[in-house]
Amino acid sequence: MTAQYTAPEPYGNDWRTWARRLNVFLNTTQATLVQQTGDESASEDGVIMFDRATARPVISQSGAFNEVVVKQSAPASSVGASGDIAGMVSWDANYIYVCTAAYDGTANIWKRVALTGGAW
Repeated sequence: MTAQYTAPEPYGNDWRTWARRLNVFLNTTQATLVQQTGDESASEDGVIMFDRATARPVISQSGAFNEVVVKQSAPASSVGASGDIAGMVSWDANYIYVCTAAYDGTANIWKRVALTGGAW
């Protein structure tokens, strides 16, 4: 991240000054996150909004808004489970999982990539 987008670090005993600096940072960097009201266009990829209807964040991709959903537990199999939808992300100690379609009971909807490395 560039310095202009890095949250201010607390230092010294003057927490009020730090809180004011943090408030300025949040107001400038979070201004682009808006609530979706229904008349927005998803024509530009990468627009992040909060959908009040579903109470979840959404991001525009390929002309549509898709939910950004984090699944609390890793899928038991590539077929997934009832309630799994495209765009879900999950992880465990060994893999990051991405759900690519809605659960139908037979199709392999979860893809995974192995985590590698150690200290870096």
